[in-house]
Amino acid sequence: EGSQLIAFLLGAKPGEAVVDFCAGAGGKTLAIAAQMNNKGRVVACDISDKRLSNARTRFTRAGLNNIQTRVLSSENDKWVKRSAGTFDRVLVDAPCSGTGVWRRNPDARWKNLGPTLDELLTLQGSILRSAARLVKPGGTLVYATCSLLPDENQMQVEKFLAAHPDFTLVPIAEAWQTAMAVPLAPSITGEMMALTPGRHETDGFFAAVMIRK
Repeated sequence: EGSQLIAFLLGAKPGEAVVDFCAGAGGKTLAIAAQMNNKGRVVACDISDKRLSNARTRFTRAGLNNIQTRVLSSENDKWVKRSAGTFDRVLVDAPCSGTGVWRRNPDARWKNLGPTLDELLTLQGSILRSAARLVKPGGTLVYATCSLLPDENQMQVEKFLAAHPDFTLVPIAEAWQTAMAVPLAPSITGEMMALTPGRHETDGFFAAVMIRK
């Protein structure tokens, strides 16, 4: 499952300070907090109080007490500025077109209820730039989507890295080995992780791991 995969790639350890910047219903946050053995601090952020309220119920039910929730006014909320450079690891599971789940949910492609692709690209870039401010030197930033589109994935990361020389990309095989202590599947190649339904028999999924120098 994507939330478990992202949590593993983030590699959070007990005692660290971690942000799930687009926490949504809290599935990824749960996986991260569990990986930390309920020790340390996880901040689950979202612009929706309703989503975070539902997430809080899940956290309580799971018996996890190292999670805080924070409703943001936008990705540029004042809390981000106040908290700059104070977190060991930050996850951005960005809002996206969802093309990676079309095989499992084919009706989704015909629904035009959300922002256009151009609007999503602008929002993703803004979210990534803002979330990156939270990462302390030596800390980890993970950008992920459930999209198959390079514009939302590799190109977003490349654009971010070009504008932020204090961040460097960690090859996905290296990040996986560090986090999981086992080699990455040979079918997954390249500097970033891009899973596709046709090749990997999974939902479409993308992730890139970066370190702040």
